[in-house]
Amino acid sequence: MGALAHEGMALKDTEKITIGICSPGYVVTDFLTSLLDVARSQKQLGQFISLQGSGVISRLRNQVVATFMEKTTDDWLLQIDTDQRFTVNDFKKLVAAADAKTRPIVSAVVHGGWEVGEAYLEPVPCIFKMGEDSGLYALHDYEPDSIVEVDAAGTGAILVHRSVFDRFRKEADQTHQGDKWCYYQDMPLHKEWIGEDLLWCIRAKSFGYKIYAHTGVQMEHQRKNWVGIKQHQDFARFRRARLQSEDQIHGDSDKQSDSNNNKSINS
Repeated sequence: MGALAHEGMALKDTEKITIGICSPGYVVTDFLTSLLDVARSQKQLGQFISLQGSGVISRLRNQVVATFMEKTTDDWLLQIDTDQRFTVNDFKKLVAAADAKTRPIVSAVVHGGWEVGEAYLEPVPCIFKMGEDSGLYALHDYEPDSIVEVDAAGTGAILVHRSVFDRFRKEADQTHQGDKWCYYQDMPLHKEWIGEDLLWCIRAKSFGYKIYAHTGVQMEHQRKNWVGIKQHQDFARFRRARLQSEDQIHGDSDKQSDSNNNKSINS
């Protein structure tokens, strides 16, 4: 491992990592270039699984994991979405944070783009903490370049040990799910639609696993435009400025209203 060992890489030299991707049949060029860079430089890479299709993404994700479990003997599965930028340094940091016993699930910070009625999509980090109402809320404030425990994360860039998927198999409904369809599903829960990634995390937590995110692995995500930590910070400044402006307008309106009321009372 050479230089990588000096950077605190937690995985043993003998442990192998499969990369699994789902795509509609094409990928973003930046993603392909970054994947080639990783493949050329990292000795721990084992197999590569690429499945394409359209429609329900949870179906493809199940097939990726099933292929990993049935066709490889690798220790880890790194799932990456194909509309992102992923660097060699990102790979190193995720691997360094992972450990089969203490951190079998480690996610990067992928930034989603949410429609909020503004000119631009709102960048939202897809790492989540559970609120008092048991809802999952995006974690906007976190220590930079740190490993933090979260309650859920997206599957845009997540490294998972084989033992976790083994547990999903053991807990599967053998009548309907079997060994192929027991990993990812999306469904309504408490009157809200829960995507396959968040529901997977909820189930993993119910099995006793902890989920971690490395905030130093910031994944840019191509939506209408590239969305990442820079856009997240810019949008936060924009929202603060707009709220201050609205508070000022409301404050001026309240003063004018008080003035009118005083005139009315005095008259």
